[in-house]
Amino acid sequence: MKVSLEWLSDFVDLPADRSPAQLAHDLTLKTVEVENVVEVEGDVVLEIDNKSLTNRPDLWGHYGIAREFAVIYGLPLRTLPAAARPGAVDGLIGTLDPALCRRFTTVEFTVDQVAGTPRYVQDRLRRIGESTNGLLVDLSNYVMFTVGQPTHVYDRDRLAPPLSVGCAEAGTALELLNGHKAQLTEATPVVRDDATPVAVAGVMGSEATAVDAAGRRFLLEAATFLPGPVRAATQRLGLRTEASARYEKGLDTQRVDQAVDLFLHLLREVVPGAGITGMQDVTVEPTERARVQLTREFLDSRIGEALETSELHRMLTALGFDAEIDDTTLRVTAPTWRSTGDITLAHDVLEEVARIHGYDRLPRTRTSVTLHPVRSLNRAPVDRVIREVLAHRSGLQEVITYPWPPEQLMAAVGFPVDRLVRFEGGPAPDRGALRPSLVPGLLEAVATNLRHTPEFGVFEIGTVFAAGPLQPYQGRYEPLPRMGKALVLALVGEDGPVLFRRAKGVLELIVRHAHLDRVGWARGGDAAWADGTARLAVRSDETPVGTLALLPPRIRRAAGIDGVQVACLELDLGPLHRHASRHNTFRSIPELPDADFDLSVVVADEVAWERIEKSVREVDEAISAVSYIGEFRDGWVPEGHRSLTLRVTLRSRTTTLTSESIGTVRADVVEALHREFGARLR
Repeated sequence: MKVSLEWLSDFVDLPADRSPAQLAHDLTLKTVEVENVVEVEGDVVLEIDNKSLTNRPDLWGHYGIAREFAVIYGLPLRTLPAAARPGAVDGLIGTLDPALCRRFTTVEFTVDQVAGTPRYVQDRLRRIGESTNGLLVDLSNYVMFTVGQPTHVYDRDRLAPPLSVGCAEAGTALELLNGHKAQLTEATPVVRDDATPVAVAGVMGSEATAVDAAGRRFLLEAATFLPGPVRAATQRLGLRTEASARYEKGLDTQRVDQAVDLFLHLLREVVPGAGITGMQDVTVEPTERARVQLTREFLDSRIGEALETSELHRMLTALGFDAEIDDTTLRVTAPTWRSTGDITLAHDVLEEVARIHGYDRLPRTRTSVTLHPVRSLNRAPVDRVIREVLAHRSGLQEVITYPWPPEQLMAAVGFPVDRLVRFEGGPAPDRGALRPSLVPGLLEAVATNLRHTPEFGVFEIGTVFAAGPLQPYQGRYEPLPRMGKALVLALVGEDGPVLFRRAKGVLELIVRHAHLDRVGWARGGDAAWADGTARLAVRSDETPVGTLALLPPRIRRAAGIDGVQVACLELDLGPLHRHASRHNTFRSIPELPDADFDLSVVVADEVAWERIEKSVREVDEAISAVSYIGEFRDGWVPEGHRSLTLRVTLRSRTTTLTSESIGTVRADVVEALHREFGARLR
């Protein structure tokens, strides 16, 4: 936004001893950021960063900036000119949608002969980058750039009052003043007369009702449109105007009076014979003044010193606030132009006092910093390492789910309603509790993705919330439910046993590449969602930290998962320990080649692979690795047994392995398996 110093001089006498650059510096330190100072035709224009005005709708006009300078320098602020109002009439305003408009004012007037725009108005508009378009349009723009309230002038003879505010009918086309043919939707706010839309509310009027040199009867509109609908309309139309920029910030309804008075004052000044024939004013909901109460201790502790009551009262009163101040409390009532969302909290009043007092005048405090050794930048957090393992090494897709899954699904996996952390304002009646586990949310994701592919793997790492007494967050903040970080992954496909073994392999990858210490697994697990015939309990030392299992039909039905098997791993990341150091040791690369052989043996189902691997490794010191290849059931394999294929890798550091030595080890392995487990060669 551009501000003319000559224009400001109508309302405040700026200090003669401050140069334009110094004025810009002072305004930047205390109010808004001035990006540039430019001399234009003997005037000086301040170019203000619009982003710094976002929460200050009162500053989108010269009068608001003049008020700030008056407060900064302790100068009097001249009032805006008033004007005699015409008598009230009916029939100019129709229905007003309260979701779009809070006030709508119309003034009917006539001009026998339209005069030219005064030179000072043209000059000031041109210096801030605005063109001139005839007297009435120029006066409307001049009012907007003075008080920040947009107005619009219609040709009265091209209207069919009353004017109403509502949403357009879908498919309506409207040619705007800039020649743009806008296609309106049912969500576009419009001003319409008795026959058709005549303006996109808060954005731009139509060409069909524009004023021209031949017109003699006119209608002035000054309204308060709500910011949300105006902003949405500008985005849909791809059209942003000076008027819409101001409405989007949220204007107070009382500003309409300033705009109407100033317009009528200027009109009578330029065209003394203008006839003001009637006015209708409808207020749907007036802007209420915001009220904030704060303690002196709150204010003084944050500013760093106790300001005098007289000084506080002076600053707040100059800004337009009403303030009741005693030794302990401030009761502050904001002016309407600061009550549309700008001033709502005690911190907002604190900011007003601090900026006018001067940030550069706040007391300085000597601080000390204790430096600690920086953690190793090569050691990533365990959840980051696990994400990389699952995404890059295991080929799984990460998902992020909402923390409020359906309560019936949480109950199905073992968390009834009385064991959940509930909260107000849930997105749906059955989603008013926070998840104690990531499993329900991931099951929803599985059911959703099954519409696209029958085989996939997904995982999620996120926060879970445990029911029970609240605890101070991090031991020193506000009480919150106990929170922890967990992992859950799901492998989806047709063959359950294959998925289970693959999930177990993924768990082994996590343990190895995340350098987890003292993690193991055993039969069992108490997760309510786990299939009793295919599950493992995961432990860190002797502490249960998770479950690996297939999902039983009951859980799959509850989640809407049909026609596939799902292997699921749930892991609590909190109790996991990582190796303090990798304790690297040197081992030379073998100079002699490895040798391996495969064995297929028939063994009872109850014999775990872990026991078989351990037994084979102990047969001979030359055995360096034992690998699982696969297994087979049915057919000729006896019931309760499986045909298991394993690979034994031999490595000698002293001599080349011969077929005889390999055969000896092979025979010893077969004998050990038969002796310990009753296994026999296939």
